[in-house]
Amino acid sequence: MQLSNDLLCLILDLFKEEEDRVTLFRCCLVNWEFNRAASRVLYSEVFLNIRPSGASNPSRSGNEKFCNKILSSASLPQNAAYVKVLRVKGYPDSLSETLFPAVKTFSNLQIVEIAPDQSRDDLFTPILEELVNRPSLVELHVNSACTDEINAPLLSKISGLVSLGLEGPNRAILQLLLDWLGRLTSLQELHLTRNCGSITPGVLRSFVPFLANITAFSLGISYSITDDDLFKFLAQLPCLERVQLRHYLQWKVSAPGDPLKRLHSLTVCHDSSDEDEFVDMLCAWIIRAITASPIECIRFCCDEFPTHNEAPRGFDALVEHLSRSNADTLRVLDLKGWLISAPSVSLLFGTCAALEELVTALDSDGFQEFKNLIPTMKRLHTAVVLVICDFADAPFETVSAEEVVQIMQNSDSLRRLAVNEWRIEGSWVPQQDGVRFVVQHSLDAPSEEEAPEIDVPQSQHSPQAPAMDAILEEEEEEE
Repeated sequence: MQLSNDLLCLILDLFKEEEDRVTLFRCCLVNWEFNRAASRVLYSEVFLNIRPSGASNPSRSGNEKFCNKILSSASLPQNAAYVKVLRVKGYPDSLSETLFPAVKTFSNLQIVEIAPDQSRDDLFTPILEELVNRPSLVELHVNSACTDEINAPLLSKISGLVSLGLEGPNRAILQLLLDWLGRLTSLQELHLTRNCGSITPGVLRSFVPFLANITAFSLGISYSITDDDLFKFLAQLPCLERVQLRHYLQWKVSAPGDPLKRLHSLTVCHDSSDEDEFVDMLCAWIIRAITASPIECIRFCCDEFPTHNEAPRGFDALVEHLSRSNADTLRVLDLKGWLISAPSVSLLFGTCAALEELVTALDSDGFQEFKNLIPTMKRLHTAVVLVICDFADAPFETVSAEEVVQIMQNSDSLRRLAVNEWRIEGSWVPQQDGVRFVVQHSLDAPSEEEAPEIDVPQSQHSPQAPAMDAILEEEEEEE
C-alpha cells in the first residue's frame, strides 16, 4: 500500500515531536518518497549548540565536527529549502567558515535565534546582512552578540517580522528601536528579556505608540521601573493577551491600575525566598495583574523553592482569587515548587472544572486531598506534584510507584503524571486486539527494576474520555 504524501508527512511529524531522529534517519533509506518526506522533517530545524566539555577537552572537537556536518548536510541543494528554523547557541566560533555559506542557502528561513554564550564580534555580521533580504523571516530572537554598535544598525534593517526578541537590550539597539518598531507594521510579539536595565520608565513609555497591535510582550529586570510604571504601560496595549514579566520586590504600595481586560496568559519570573512577606507581596502583585482579566494560564519561573512543611502558604490567596474570579477560564496553573494547602486543593478542584494542567507542591494532607479529588477533574491531563515531608530530616515524602499508578487509574483524563521522582505517561497504542490505553513509566523513573507492572482496566479509559488528545510536551531546559 502506498501512503499519500500528506499522510506520510503527518506520521513523520510525530517522530519529530518525540525527537526520534534515529527513526527519521532510517526512513530516509526506505525509498525516494520516504527520503523526501523524512528530509523535510529532519532539516526543518537546524540547531547548533557547541558546549564546553571540560578542561580535559577544551577544543570540543567532537561537538564541533557534528555541528559542521549538520551544516554541510543541511546546505545541500536537495535539503536547503527545507530549513525553516535556525538556532545558534553556545560557543560557535569554530563554525565561522561554514555558518554563513550555509545560511545563504537557507532560502526559506522563517525563524532565527542567535543567542550564543560567547562569539567573535564579527561572526554574525554577514548573517545579519543576509537576513535583511529574507521576506520569509517572521520571527527573530537575538542577544548581545547582534546588538553592538556594528551589528545593531544591520539588525534594525530587518523587516516583516511578526515576533522580535531582544535578550539584554543595550543602548546601541534601544537608540534604533523606536524607528525599527515604526517600520515593523506586522509585529505582534515583542520580547525584551534578561537584563533590561537600559530600559527606563521614559523609554518604556516611548514604545506605546508603536505597540497597538502587540498581543504578546515580555520584560526582563529593570530596577528603575516601578510597578506603577509597568502596569500603566501594559494597560495602554489594547491587544495584549500574553505577558512574561520579571518581578522584583518593591516596598511601595502600588495604586490600583487599569485592568488588562484581554490578558489570557501570565508568566512570572522571580527570585527565590522562603519569607512569608515576600510570598504575600508576590501574590498580591499577581492578583493585581490579573484582576478583571480572562486569565487562562499562570506560570512561574524560578529555580529554587522552600522544600519544608513550614514553607509560606501565601499562594492560597492566589488560589482563592482564581477560584472566585477565574473559575470558568483557568486552564493552566503552574506554581512550580510553591506550596498550597489541602483546603486550597479542595477549593481549586471544586471550582475550576476546566483546569487542564497543574504544577505545585503539597504537604501530606494536600496530597491526600489531591488523590481523593482527582476523579472529579474531567479535563486535567497533566499534573506535576512535589509532596513535601512533614519532618525536617527529608525534604520530600516517600511515595511509591504503585501509589502514583493508582492515581492515574482513578482518572479518566490524566495522560501525564509526575509525583516526586516518579513520572508516568498514558497513551492510546494500537495492538492486535484493537487500540488500548497503556500507561508507561517515563525515562525519568528511578529504574526499571523499581517500576511495577502496570495494568489499566480498559473500562476505566474510554476513547471518548475528555481531553485525551491534549497532552502538553515538557520543555527541556538547556544545561
